[in-house]
Parts: sequence; structure tokens; C-alpha cells
Amino acid sequence: MKLIEYLPNFMQDIKEFKELFSAEDIEIEQLKVAIEKIFSEIIVKTAEGYGLDRYEKIYQINAESDLLEARRLKILLKINDKVPYSYKWLVNTLDTVLGKENYKVAIDYANYNMKIEILLNYSELAEILKKDLVKKMPANIKLDYRLKASENCWYGAILVQKTYMFLKTIVDKETYIEKAKLNQKFAGNMQVQEYLDIKECER
Repeated sequence: MKLIEYLPNFMQDIKEFKELFSAEDIEIEQLKVAIEKIFSEIIVKTAEGYGLDRYEKIYQINAESDLLEARRLKILLKINDKVPYSYKWLVNTLDTVLGKENYKVAIDYANYNMKIEILLNYSELAEILKKDLVKKMPANIKLDYRLKASENCWYGAILVQKTYMFLKTIVDKETYIEKAKLNQKFAGNMQVQEYLDIKECER
């Protein structure tokens, strides 16, 4: 809604008010955009600018990479830095950072072994996550950390079979019928026609 619409009808046609409120409308729109951006900047997963800068300053994080996802991951790992380390915490962290469909965790309780597979398209985030897990993983658990490529490949082929037939023809001079025989079990006839050119002669 424009500012001038708040004025009485008889004042909305005054030129000075039109110019004044049109200039103020621009400022108000910019203010609305800035207010809406605040709500995205205070959430780590949606922050893109000054919100990330503020979090990095609070947690004393050095932003080595310009990739937004990498910066967000470092902040989330710092926020969720809790002790003691638990399986539930690990799952929640992986869900938040990578998404449920982009990793697999398998645990061998008898041999104290944990295997984590992460899709290859998250390689940069996976490297940052690995460094954090190595610091927090209990010393008696062996970590098997792998990157896995997931691709859907479709293979197809076209088979072409060709049969070559040899045609033998014999022309009967009386009927001008050309008989054709193939090297198969069927035969056919082809009609031969001759055309004569007739020219007029002057008498």
C-alpha cells in the first residue's frame, strides 16, 4: 500500500504530496527488504551475508572457503559442539548438514567400528565434517569414512539385421516381360515398357 493512499482523497491529487510520498515509498520498500533479510540472516542454514560474518566472529571461526555451505557447516558444528558425544547427536548433525538421503551410517558394536558413507557431491563439506568428527570421536572407536559416488546409468543397444538378395532377370523378347528370380523362395514379375518419340514431319 502506498503512503499517499493514507491521505484523504482531496489531498491525493496535490503534486507536492505525490512527489514527497513517491520518494518515501522507495525508502520504505528498501526498509521492508532489510527487515525480511534479518529473519533469514539469523538462521545459519539460510544466512548469506552479515549473519554468517557475525556468527564467525562470535565463535572465532576462520572462513577459509568462500563457499556458503562450507561456512554454514563450520558454524553449525561449532554450535552443536556438545559433550558427551552420542550416536543421536551424530545423526542429528548429519541430517542438518547433509540431509537424510545423502549419507549412510553403519556401526559394528562388537568391534567398535563406525562406517560413514557420504555422497561425492558433498566432498568439500565431507572433508570439513571429517576433521570435526576425528576430534570428537571416542578413542576406542575406529572411524571408516568414505565418499561414495551415486550415479544412474542407462545402457542401450540397437541391433540391425540386413538380408541381401541377388536378383536375376531374363527378358522375353516377344512379350517384353522381364522375369525376376531371387535367391529366396519367392519371385516376382516386373513389367518393362518402351516409349516412342513421335515427331511431326512437314509435307
